Formats: sequence, C-alpha cells, structure tokens
Amino acid sequence: MLFKKGTMMKNRILSGVLVTGMIMSVLSGIAPGKMSKVQAATDPGNPRTNSEGVVTWDLVYFGRYQQSDSTGVNKDAIKWRVLQINGNDAFLMADCNLDTQQFNKNFDQYEWSQSLIRSWLNGYDGSYNAYKKDFTSSNFINTAFTASEQEAMISASVSASANPDKPAVSSAATTDKVYLLSYQEATDAAYGFSTTDAASTTRTRVNTAYVGAGGTTNSSHTNAAGGNGGWWLRTPGLFANNALYVWESGVIPDHEGMEVQTQKLAVCPVIHLDISKTDVWSFAGTVGSDGSTTPGEEPPAAKEDEKVAEEEDAKYVQEVQENGEKTVVYQANSNDKEEVVIPDTISSGGTTYRVTSIDAGTFKNNKKIKKIVIGENITTIGAEAFSGCTNLKTVVMGNNVKSIGAKAFYKC
Repeated sequence: MLFKKGTMMKNRILSGVLVTGMIMSVLSGIAPGKMSKVQAATDPGNPRTNSEGVVTWDLVYFGRYQQSDSTGVNKDAIKWRVLQINGNDAFLMADCNLDTQQFNKNFDQYEWSQSLIRSWLNGYDGSYNAYKKDFTSSNFINTAFTASEQEAMISASVSASANPDKPAVSSAATTDKVYLLSYQEATDAAYGFSTTDAASTTRTRVNTAYVGAGGTTNSSHTNAAGGNGGWWLRTPGLFANNALYVWESGVIPDHEGMEVQTQKLAVCPVIHLDISKTDVWSFAGTVGSDGSTTPGEEPPAAKEDEKVAEEEDAKYVQEVQENGEKTVVYQANSNDKEEVVIPDTISSGGTTYRVTSIDAGTFKNNKKIKKIVIGENITTIGAEAFSGCTNLKTVVMGNNVKSIGAKAFYKC
C-alpha cells in the first residue's frame, strides 16, 4: 500500500446539531417574589443551606448519556447539580455517577494531566496521555453532547491540585471542557460540600443502571444500580500512582488514595455551561442533601446530528473544532466506485466548510474501493475507517493528517 505522509489533530469533537430554542416567556399573574418554572430555568442559583444544615442544589438538564438502560444502548437526559453561578458561567456536577473508567491503565506514576481518564472525558488523541491512547473516536464528551451543546460548554482553567498531606505531590493545571473535582473543591462549602473528610450526604452519588452493570469498562467491582458508589477525584494520592476519591458514604477515606488502575470507582464529571445558551438546557428542579427533590421542566428534546450536505456516495455532518470553527466530517453512505476522492472543502447553503475528518468505520468492509485520495484539510482518520477494504491498494494522503485511529487500515 502506498502512503504519503500526514500530520495530527489534538482534539476532535464529533458532529452535532443546532437545537431548537425554548420559548422563555414571563407568565402573567405571578405574585411578587414568586418564580415560575420558566423564570427559574433562566436563573438557576447557588447552593443554599437551611437552619438544619440541609443543602439544596438547583438542577439542570443538559446532554444525554446511557443511564437507565444497563446495556448502554439508550440515553437519558443528564441531570447536573449547580455548584456555582458566575455570570453566565454555571459550574455543574453530575447528579449521579455516569460511567466507570480507570484513572490510568497500569500502576504507573502519571497524574491528572497525562491520565487516561482525562483523555477519555474530553476525546483527546494520544498526545495528551502517557499511554499514547487515542480517544477521538470513543469518549465521554462526544457520547454525551451534540456539537451545539459542546459549543455552549466553556473550556475551564483546571487548577493544579495538591495532596493535602503532601503539598509537593500535585497535579498540573490543564484546560478542559470536562474534568473531575479536586480534593479542595470537594471540601468547599461554597459548592455545598462538607468542609471535612468525614462521611457526608453532600458528597454521596448514586450509581445509574449503566454503572451498576459495569459501564464502559464492564467492571464487575462497582456497586449495584440505585446504590451509592465511590467516585474519582483528580488530586493525586500520597504516591503518584494513586489518586484521591470519595467513597460511597461521602467520606474521603484517607490522603493516600486508591491505585489508579482500579475499576472500583465511577466517574462523576464536572463541566462549565454558558447558561445564556438557553436552547440547550432546561431547569430540572432541585435536590437536597437529605434526599428531598422538587420537579422541574421537561428536558430538551433529543436531536439527531446535523447533516450539512448529502451527495451520491457521502454525507457531511457538522463538527466543531477546538477553536469553535465549524467544519464537517465525511461519512460515506454507499460507494461502488473503485477510486474515491475526499475533497478539501464542500459548499452547502452558501457556506464553505473545510472537510477535516473521516468518520470511524466510514468505508469498513468496502470490497470495491481500490484507491482513496484524501483531501489536504483532513486531520483525523477515524478508527476502522478502511478496515476490511481488502482491495484497497493505494492511499494518497493529504499533508495535514495527524491522527489515524486504531485498525483504520486493518486487512487492507
């Protein structure tokens, strides 16, 4: 097989859709000081604590993930607790443990910035983690959020986090859209948490059915669905091959931490959302540290990926780059041609889009194709994109290809 050399994209965000806007109206006849559900949806608040010490968090629906379906096929709207509001920036934490994932693959000395769990959460390629594992085709962020939802997420400056007993052991600061709480954040009263390490219902999180069945890692070590489960923090333990965690009772057991390769812990991610983007989220009621809840509105309707254009042998679906630029991913429908040319750009609706990626499995098991010419703007070739193309003999690759997914040319 003939190849011409290519290059590597750092973060690919899969295609999504522009969702329809909610009608935000003020209902008439509401007494002063009272708030309608519609008004509440536009103004979620910070956690508050009553005289009995019960903390109440506002909730919002945003994104969808495998939760009630233990098989992981169907998705439900994700509920997020509002930890803090700063202007239009809402700091959110999942209301439940959403998945299972090892912090790192082996008992190795790598902290948050180079961890597998960070790359998996954000869909980073292999340059972001110590194991060089590419998560651009299989990750949390693209499974949970459409492109328009990802546009509403704010890239956060994730602070360094030191072990409380050994400040010299610290994780490096990063910039991410999805991350884990630090020890310092998980003991911050401003977010509604107990300020001590002791067991506290402010930190307990329930496992979904998907987590109870093992989640992405198919772990047999997590607690059953509906029960509390432990979850990872990003702060390193006393040793660099450990990371701190919160156990099922809400206790942070010790500052030594858990071995990073364990499958006993779940993932309870945090994000920042621009709440001025009112078409992608809705108010989901409240939850209290005593287990009390109040109802909210309906979650935003599930949307399909936005198809920008469709041709005889391919369709192009919108994606969003790290810098916010809208481009398209190439997805083949059916193709009987022996030679295929993936263009540099396409035009649709008066807009020109750069074609920057070939989706995972696009040409898988295509026995017709013999030659593929890859455009100059392609930076990523997804996993198994040409797997099983047994008659593919020649690949003319653009100069900007940087990331080639696992088994992309398997059995070619």
